[in-house]
Amino acid sequence: MPLPQTIQLMPFQASPATQPFSCSLRLQLQGEILVLNYTISGPLHDLIIPVATASPGCTPELWLGTCFECFLRQEKIKAYREWNFSPSGNWWACLFDGYRSPARQQPQNFQPQQFDIKRTENLFTLITAIACPQAPRLRIGPALILEHTGGSRSHWAMQHPGAKPDFHLPGTCACIL
Repeated sequence: MPLPQTIQLMPFQASPATQPFSCSLRLQLQGEILVLNYTISGPLHDLIIPVATASPGCTPELWLGTCFECFLRQEKIKAYREWNFSPSGNWWACLFDGYRSPARQQPQNFQPQQFDIKRTENLFTLITAIACPQAPRLRIGPALILEHTGGSRSHWAMQHPGAKPDFHLPGTCACIL
């Protein structure tokens, strides 16, 4: 079993709203399952974090609020996968043929294998596990969006290769599994 790897996420633009926060992802590949352990530390009362829903399911447009994201792509291949996870328990996933171009046929096995949330006064953790294809030099692009109480959003990733926050850019997938 490969050792866990921890990745620090950075905001697209540093601002007074992002300064008190630290965001990271601890990931571990266990066979064909990728375990994602996202952590936000800071004054959580300054964020809008959805509460758990009684019957979570596949829900589009989770990125409009606080949302944890993961992109997987193989090196030199245009197709990629995206997952979004809300603190509410809702999730969304999509297979893309190319940049922001959803595939006509979507696989049925995109539902998270695990979903767990832990929260204290200044620490929020979302742990999930997804099916992960066995592929050489598989690249992961972890990201998250924080919705701040003042109405703004901050976008966090390992790196931001574009002029605006865009997690779909291939350069965002900087971690090689």
